[in-house]
Formats: sequence, C-alpha cells, structure tokens
Amino acid sequence: MTVPTAAAPALLLAAIVLCSSSALVSCDELRHGVRRAAVPAMYVFGDSLVDAGNNDFLPPPAPRALPPNGVDLPRWVLRRTGRFTNGFNLADIIAQHLGFEFSPPAYLSLTTPLSSLDLLRGRVGANYASGGSGILDITGNGTITLREQVQLFAETKARMIRAGLVGRESLDDLLAQSLFVVSAGGNDFDAFDYGLPMSEAPAFIAAMVDTYINHINELYRLGARKLALLDILPVGCIPSQRAITTNGGCDADGNALSRAFNALLRTEMARAAAAASMPGLEYSVASLYNVLSDMIANPALAGLREVEVACCGGGKFNGEVGCTVATSLCADRDEFLFWDFVHGTQAAYRRAVHAFFYGTARDAEPVNLAQLVPAVAANSSSI
Repeated sequence: MTVPTAAAPALLLAAIVLCSSSALVSCDELRHGVRRAAVPAMYVFGDSLVDAGNNDFLPPPAPRALPPNGVDLPRWVLRRTGRFTNGFNLADIIAQHLGFEFSPPAYLSLTTPLSSLDLLRGRVGANYASGGSGILDITGNGTITLREQVQLFAETKARMIRAGLVGRESLDDLLAQSLFVVSAGGNDFDAFDYGLPMSEAPAFIAAMVDTYINHINELYRLGARKLALLDILPVGCIPSQRAITTNGGCDADGNALSRAFNALLRTEMARAAAAASMPGLEYSVASLYNVLSDMIANPALAGLREVEVACCGGGKFNGEVGCTVATSLCADRDEFLFWDFVHGTQAAYRRAVHAFFYGTARDAEPVNLAQLVPAVAANSSSI
C-alpha cells in the first residue's frame, strides 16, 4: 500500500507516540519494519568478534576497523566501518537469527533520541563490545575492558529505572527474556606472545575464568537470565600464528591455550548454573573453537575454498600485515574462512552462527541457541 505524501508525517508521528507509550511495540520494529523479534532485546559484550562500532568513538591507541573493513555491508547500514570483518559480524548474525536487522547499536553511538528511547524501554538493546579488549583488566590498550562494559550496562539499567518508561517489575521481566551475548578471552592470550612462559598457562587461565565468572555473576545480579557465551577460537590456526610457525601449520601451544580455557569455562559455568544463588540462569556455550576447526579440517563441506590464507592483509598467509586499503584484497570473499590476520569473514560467521543455533552439542552446549531461545524458529527462516 502506498501512503500519500501528506499522510506520511502524521503516520510517523503516530508511530513515534505508539513506540514511546507501549511496552509491546519496539521503535526499531516501527522504524524498520522488522519481524517481531524472538527476544525483547540483545545486549552484547566482548571483543572485536562482536564490536559493532564502539571503537570508532575511542581515541588511539584503540584499534579501529577502517576500510576495507565493512566492504560488503549493505548500503543501508549507516556506518560501513566499525566491524572487524568484510560484512556482518557474529553479533549481527546472531541478532538476525533473533529477528533483528543486525546487532543492536554500539553503545557509544547512541546520541539520537529514538535510539536512546528504545534502550531506555528495555527494547532492542545495546552493543558494549570493544575490539582488542579482554577479560582481564590489563588486556586491551585504550579499549573498553569487559569489566567496564558490564559497568556501562549497570549504568544503562540505572538510566532505564530513572526514565520510568517501564515499571521496575516489567523491566526485570524484559531483561530476563533478553539475550546477553559475550565473546571474550582471545586477546588475553597476547600475554604469551609478550613472553609469558607456557608453564604459567594453568594459573593464568584459571584467573581468566574466575574473572569471567565474576562478570557473569554481575550480569545476573543486574537481570540477565539468558546467556550466549562464545568460547575462544583456535588461536593457533589464525593467519598471524601460521605466519610464525616453521611449517605454516597451526600453532599447537596457541590451540592448547584455547582448549584449556574453553574446558574450564564449561566446568565453571555448569557449577554457576547449579548454584542456589543463581536460580533461573540459562546459558549456552557456543563453540567457535569446534566450528572453525571443523571448517579448517573440511573446507569443502563448509562451502569454503581457502582456510589458511587471509582474504585481506600482507606477508605470509596475509597474516603479517593488517588489512588496510594499501594491502591485498581477495575478490572471492565468500570462499575464505579468514578476513584478516585474526577475524573471520562474514561467510564463515554465517556458517558458524547457524551451527550455534541448530547444531549438536559439539557446536553449542548444554543447549544450542535455538533451544535457549525457543521462539527463534519463526524468525530464522531466511537466515
């Protein structure tokens, strides 16, 4: 149906009033015409695998995803940079499975009244992730640490309460129904590149997981009840690590670090979920490690051609020089697993997230994301 030009402003005003006054209608849905989402909101925490542009608002030395990052994002995405990949990242694609168009907006970008209104009503959510950040406070030069991201969410909830757009009980219910996504840990392993001996790995990883669980406890205290946690990818197989191995294969020590962290995370999350202090907690640990390892072992099965060399970069495996406008850029990006020296391509991320939602316990446990959010089935038919 075509809306007469003269009537359009009145309809837009009515939509704004409706989304401002009703807890059942999202402003995002009215503005963009998206399907009814499977959750009221999605809140994202972590590193460059899920950052939707927060680092664009941070001064150096925080890393920025400059072009050609974002080269394959649709033109209707306002900021073509901000994501450390060629198109949509893991947070975007998880959000699309939930019925949103893409990741909730980067928290530091929320300057427009309508975007902020959605957030204050407990709708759509926000992305607090910061590329280069880590679980530990010492990780990430100039970035927003995971602790600081959780603090920003605490401030967000306080603002929601002060705004009074939804009652306290309704807000708690909205948060309990929302999905909290966390992707963190890989950057903390930089300490081993800087000279930390592998003999200290068990204590270091124990400290990482202990800190991580503390952050989960705080999110729970603030209202989170559904958690999607991405484990650490096989860091020994990323192009930057292949470039420094003698035979160009995966670095065994790097992968051992990932596996040790991932195993301990599962153990401690199971313990936390069983604790009497966290009733109602539901979670899924999505195995980025297993999914990417399977792509590397069987690229043809995953519809990929190149699983060792990065699409964009320079040096061995395109893993010695970062992705910039001055470095090489592959044309067949949908056939590459890695976008640059560490990040995956949009194509690889789509395959990974599909496994997170519908795969076996090897892909996500103790439940997959579709089981964690049962209403997701109606929103994922075209993903």
